[in-house]
Amino acid sequence: MKRSPQYDVIIVGAGAVGSALCYALAVRGLRVAMIEGDGQPATSALRTSAITSRSLAWLRSLGVWPNAHVPAAPLAGLRIEDARGQGRLCFDSAELGVSELGVIANHAALEQVLKERARGMPDTVWHGENACAVRCRDQDIQVTLAGGTLISGSLVVAADGKHSRIREQLGVRSWHYHYGQRAIVADVALGMPHEQIACQRFLPTGPVALLPATDPRKASLIWSVRTDEAERLLALPDESFNTALTDAWGSSPGSLCVVTQRESFPLAAGHASTYTGNRFALVGDAAHQVHPLAGQGVNLGFGDAETLAQALIACRGEDLGRSAALRRYERERKAVNVSMLIATHALHRAFTHRSRILSQILATGLNVTNSLNPLKAFFMRQAGSDAP
Repeated sequence: MKRSPQYDVIIVGAGAVGSALCYALAVRGLRVAMIEGDGQPATSALRTSAITSRSLAWLRSLGVWPNAHVPAAPLAGLRIEDARGQGRLCFDSAELGVSELGVIANHAALEQVLKERARGMPDTVWHGENACAVRCRDQDIQVTLAGGTLISGSLVVAADGKHSRIREQLGVRSWHYHYGQRAIVADVALGMPHEQIACQRFLPTGPVALLPATDPRKASLIWSVRTDEAERLLALPDESFNTALTDAWGSSPGSLCVVTQRESFPLAAGHASTYTGNRFALVGDAAHQVHPLAGQGVNLGFGDAETLAQALIACRGEDLGRSAALRRYERERKAVNVSMLIATHALHRAFTHRSRILSQILATGLNVTNSLNPLKAFFMRQAGSDAP
């Protein structure tokens, strides 16, 4: 007699995307095993994420948002300008007829809330060990854990990040592009209130952004620079770093002072050759990575999780590892993710190009877009706003 798999879905990777997917499936009655792993780096307390209104709508539908345990600042507007201040693009929630464009949330706190919700589901089993091997069979897919435990499921979902071991074990090819940059992150005190507005300036060395915090006079800094320059800036004493940061920004936010330690991470883009196959699916950074200049990384991951969850729930009772739901998921999400990958890469290359003529063209483009409300609304929809 053929033996049924232990679980409907096995998810490897308990970050925000994997945990949200786990909860979305479990709350609809699917049997889920979560392999959290013991080798994943802890999420930095300095990491913030710009969560779009579209992502918030999905989290709200799951009953996990709003949440008092997740520090989050409403995002009322966005200001983008070029290095010379000649081109400017402004988005305003009131102008677009929405209450907010999204929120700037503490990523570690959001991740913890999602983990706790998923872990509390009765038919969900969590494993703290790493997944060491994956074996696809006719009736199921088996995952061997570090301690020797063997679990089986109809489908394995790789949510274990850009260096996904599961993607590698499944033989899925992926390409990666390294920008030769690092993003410096820290919390900073502002010379004037942020008024719930995120600001981003495109410098020849890369974009620098200030994202509003819950404190009206503090913001989260994300400053992208060449690797060698990042090392120099990180080695500076706070006073010298503050001077360099204020010089980079100009006078618009007033004087800037770091109030936490400074951290950095390398910037890269990447994409898997396929998102799905026989009894597997990839989500989040395991499937794609984009430059953070548009703040869309986690939102793309939440979009993956929402789409895959809806597709699998609709096919409940079928063999999920071989269902048409996987093909529909890949077709829908690859179109969105590749478009964002191309757009962010093109923007980065354009704004860091040292041609004076190109700089003038880009400044004109920002100003033209800023003067046309329908075009601005289009860009906001592409970024995940619910603007009409």
